Amino acid sequence: MKRYLGQILFYSFVALLSFSLMSNDAMAQKKKKKKKKNSTPEWINKPGLYEDVIVAAGVGEGTSENIAISRSELDGRKQIAATLGTEIKSLSTNFMEEASTTTEEGESGAAQQYFSEITTGMTKQYLEGSKAEEYWPGRPLEKGTNGKYKVYAKMVLKKSVLIDEYKKQMADGIAKKKIAGVKASAEDALGALDKAIEKWEKTSNNGPISSDEGEEAVE
Repeated sequence: MKRYLGQILFYSFVALLSFSLMSNDAMAQKKKKKKKKNSTPEWINKPGLYEDVIVAAGVGEGTSENIAISRSELDGRKQIAATLGTEIKSLSTNFMEEASTTTEEGESGAAQQYFSEITTGMTKQYLEGSKAEEYWPGRPLEKGTNGKYKVYAKMVLKKSVLIDEYKKQMADGIAKKKIAGVKASAEDALGALDKAIEKWEKTSNNGPISSDEGEEAVE
């Protein structure tokens, strides 16, 4: 009888311990999720290349949620254009190094005029067509101390879209000798372009973008 009672007490203790551990784990997960939800996503403070996408954030404030979102999208288009300009400049710098572009004075800035032209054209193109993929924080938004709503819009452009258009523009420039200072043959210049893109992908990549709790944009 005593042995039977002992077994009952033992199994009761094990069950109670298991329940306690499960409860603690559930609470920890809940706190972790809440902390994650309240933490600022990485893409807000660090625009640029994240594996296969280029990301920038726009911010907007307003007396209503819709006004705040609309303003965040407007600012987001400006920010993605600025980010694209930075990435194209990095690509172009890599190309100049690989292709050894020079002027009579020996400066690598000989190709800058053409790069400036394609940068302006590409950023304008994507500025007009860019859309928000996500908003942070998710709705319903909370009013700040100034009585206004504040929200961030995550603007995204696929890396492949940028690379394809950049290679197209650069190949045209190489073929028509629009890029001043390139001494290499067209074949060698195109090879230098591939190396420049590969270098950019390695040095500019911020890694996988963190998955933070926000609200996906609705088409």
